Amino acid sequence: MTAKNLAQFPRRQPAEASLQSTPGRSGHEPLAAAPAPADSDALAVQFLRSFHVLLRSVRLYHQHHPRLIESLKSTGHALDEALSGSAVLSFTVENDRLMVTKQLSGSGHPMADERGELRTLAGIFGRARIRSLTFVPHTRLDELLQFARAIDTACRARQAPSREDWGSRLRERRISGIRVNQAPAERAGEPMNFSGLLEALLGNGVDSLASVDLLAKAAPDEFRAALRVLWRAAGRLDEVRAEAPQEAARAIRSEFAGADELLRSLLMRGVALEPPRESESLGIYLTRLADALSVDYARSEFFARRLRPAEVRMMLSQLRAERDGRQENDAGLDALVERFWRALPARERTRLLASEDAWCLPIPLLRDYLEGLVAAAESRRAEASRREARRALADYGRCLESEEEKARRAVASGLVEMKDVLERIWPCAQLADLGRRVVVALRREVSPGIANLLEQLTQTLARLALARGECAEVEAILTEIDQAPAEADEERLAALTRRIVDCEEWLLLVDLALANRALDSGLPRLLRRDPERMLDRLRLLLTSSAGSNALPAMARLVRAAGEPVLGALETHLLEPRRQRVATAIKLLSAAAPERLIAALARAFSSWDWSLQDLAVTELARQSAPGLRAQVAQAFLALLRDAHLLVAPGMIDQIGLVGDTAAVPRLIEIAGGEVERLGDVFLRIKAIEALGRMKASSAAELLRNLVRNRSGLTYVEPAGLRSAAEDALALIEDRSGSPNLRLGTKAPATPNNPFAQPRRYLRVLLPDPLPAKMEGPQTHSARVRSIAMGGASLESSGPFAVGESLRIKIHAGFEKIRATAVVRSVSAKGCGIEFVHMSQEDREKLRRRINKLLD
Repeated sequence: MTAKNLAQFPRRQPAEASLQSTPGRSGHEPLAAAPAPADSDALAVQFLRSFHVLLRSVRLYHQHHPRLIESLKSTGHALDEALSGSAVLSFTVENDRLMVTKQLSGSGHPMADERGELRTLAGIFGRARIRSLTFVPHTRLDELLQFARAIDTACRARQAPSREDWGSRLRERRISGIRVNQAPAERAGEPMNFSGLLEALLGNGVDSLASVDLLAKAAPDEFRAALRVLWRAAGRLDEVRAEAPQEAARAIRSEFAGADELLRSLLMRGVALEPPRESESLGIYLTRLADALSVDYARSEFFARRLRPAEVRMMLSQLRAERDGRQENDAGLDALVERFWRALPARERTRLLASEDAWCLPIPLLRDYLEGLVAAAESRRAEASRREARRALADYGRCLESEEEKARRAVASGLVEMKDVLERIWPCAQLADLGRRVVVALRREVSPGIANLLEQLTQTLARLALARGECAEVEAILTEIDQAPAEADEERLAALTRRIVDCEEWLLLVDLALANRALDSGLPRLLRRDPERMLDRLRLLLTSSAGSNALPAMARLVRAAGEPVLGALETHLLEPRRQRVATAIKLLSAAAPERLIAALARAFSSWDWSLQDLAVTELARQSAPGLRAQVAQAFLALLRDAHLLVAPGMIDQIGLVGDTAAVPRLIEIAGGEVERLGDVFLRIKAIEALGRMKASSAAELLRNLVRNRSGLTYVEPAGLRSAAEDALALIEDRSGSPNLRLGTKAPATPNNPFAQPRRYLRVLLPDPLPAKMEGPQTHSARVRSIAMGGASLESSGPFAVGESLRIKIHAGFEKIRATAVVRSVSAKGCGIEFVHMSQEDREKLRRRINKLLD
């Protein structure tokens, strides 16, 4: 942060004091009472510690770094506290110790330094050849920063500077509020006497009434000429000190011996306006007099209606330019302009804010005004104050429509700077069109600098609205950007839209959409602007422990967003990244299952078995009759591409739906005619599906499977023949094994919101069966209930839905082995589905269940 920018942030007066200041006091606050000595030392120590931190920040951080700005403001605040009104703050360095005194003379005393920080700081001052320091009340923030940089430069120099160099160093950096290595006055407590000397030496013979009349009738050129003389005199008298009154008197006589009546009257007027301060030279005092006279002259012109608000800065700039005939830096001019407006009555500033010239009010004063109103509303619940603050800010924002470039620049810069104030009063009804107005101003702005400020402001407003869930405000801003005319800079606006959508607060919209409340109609429209970020957020949430519980809300959001979110999900089905594919399967199956079914033909063969299993499991949960028929048809067409562990579930679903068009294909699989699906377990599944469908055309095949022999032995294995017998009993409507008879629908749960019929009858075991599971880790378990299709296990081991494992169940002297997939997880264990087992193990399981059912 440069000195130019820092001067825009002088230590502010409280809002109440600034609003109640009167012209008679020139905007100065009343002096605070001096603290007790003990408090004074503590405040001085606090300032030195803050200044030590500032020195480190200057050494470590670049000029715009937030840490540097923060430590600078903290140091300025500590200095204000330590100065305590109009008293100066002086330090001396003696033998690695810092001594403090509040007077320009008199003996000082060392300060307590329990942690050794002040000793370190004294060492830094010693390396910079500083033996005494004096701070006066008008020390500005930019002076503190420049002084810290000067100390850092002096410490880094190969050759230590002489103590006499500091005077020129301070002049080069325009530091007037800090004195280095200056001798104290001879007598303690000697008052400043520049004003008395000026009045005594120049005031004789000056008629007060005539002087007032002379000043009132002075032409602008005459005033500027007299001011130019005063500026030059200030430069020549910079070394004259109050500690040498005789020398000061000689210098005043010599400098102003030939002063005309106007200059003498101006000096007397300046003495009345600006009292002297401690520890300043005659040149600095005359400089302050010239500034005070400039402000007073501009103020009189303003009240006479000869000076418009928009011309105040120009006039003060012209008057300031009389200093050595050159333009003064913006930092000093900003302080002078702020001083002018602060000196006006509060009613004048309020009237200004309600006019088209509201942009003329300096940002520090506007901030004080708004913060005072907001603080009153927050502390005393005075809503009228909050409404007044919003009205003032709305009037200020309308100046963005001004034809004057300087007005648009001032308002854009001010609104960006007052982001913290905006956070406290926006969005609201009175400022409902603020975001739209800013975008409109951006679209027609021709100045690159102002356009950059408006872009920053637009982004700030959008982020504030996003953080508070104000979807209407965000949508209004983005819609206004989208509606830019053809002549607008489309590339700039598109980049601005991208920055808004890419900000971190954008993801809060997804969380807001998943909240347990009615879905805001604007949310889907906003989120569909960047489907990938929305889906990335949903994928992250799905991987969390509560992700499955949020799936219905996610499906609601995806359905409401529509295209292009659904299109992006379909594209993700073909991606190589497994997690993206899994998220797309879950979201499509919950939000638009028909689109997942249609996409299976393109993507199913490229998936590994776990993704195929996930898709089959999710689609099998659908309960709508039309969707179930589509699922069965899709499964039938994809059986050749299905993994060995996935095909059994697909065949079961085909059988449960009962589409007769699938019977010929199932007969081929049951008879072992399909080479890729010739596994005995798959043939058993096809036989069971034919039995559930009561496919009479398969009866002949089933009889042959049961009866065919090769000599004394049966052609088909026992497990397959048992399945064929059960299926044939269902087709012929005879009593048989109840395992294939459909049970009731499973109840819907948060983790399984789709009700579906059971494929096999479940049996609760009177005595749990021990089991051992082999997967990434080996765990022991107890089987609480069992069926031909799976089991419910009680185990303390960690499980994840979709995890595959090998299980071995100890049923008496028999061991039943199977490959299973975890389908549900609870605190006590998990539910598994058997996706493959040998026909011998399946026959053991069938006999065990039949025995339990008898």
